[in-house]
Amino acid sequence: MSPAFLAVVAVILCILFRLLNVNSQPQIPQMFCRDGQFMECFNKIAPMLREPYIPTRLWGFSGHIQTIIHSIIGRVKCPWPLGERVYLALTDGSTLTYDLYQPLINGVEDDITVAICPGIGNSSESVYIRTFVHYAQCHGYRCAVLNHIGVLDSVQVTSGRIFTYGHTDDYSAMINHLLKKYPTTNIVSVGF
Repeated sequence: MSPAFLAVVAVILCILFRLLNVNSQPQIPQMFCRDGQFMECFNKIAPMLREPYIPTRLWGFSGHIQTIIHSIIGRVKCPWPLGERVYLALTDGSTLTYDLYQPLINGVEDDITVAICPGIGNSSESVYIRTFVHYAQCHGYRCAVLNHIGVLDSVQVTSGRIFTYGHTDDYSAMINHLLKKYPTTNIVSVGF
């Protein structure tokens, strides 16, 4: 074999190892919360979050690889949770929507709302968000999913802007509206 071919193979292997994150070690997640009682309650409800996450060797270390595999394989039968669409008129003239899903069971002692911010260009109608919401509902959690401005075809863009991750006013407006609607709820933020 020629040295050039071996060099190309070595470079490809290095890129794959880097992309797949194969040499990273599982660690216990770091969680931060201002309210110690809430953190204690959260740890009681979900003790597995205090254990190290040990991903599947082939694709589990890289979110990019997981996304590629899921886009190829996908979910055979994805749930379609039922909820209500909430419309908020913001001060800049834009119309913000979020979908609100109530828990399917009353298994959780406290009133907890999972506030979900989907990835770029996604909404409550995205397959991975629907799957996550259904799972959370089945475990007794209320979910609120921010629909990025400009993503849903059924919602007209009413201002000269669309969603940007550099500006968190849309997410903040959803959180403030949730706190007005459910003043005693504890909010858990989840971002993709």
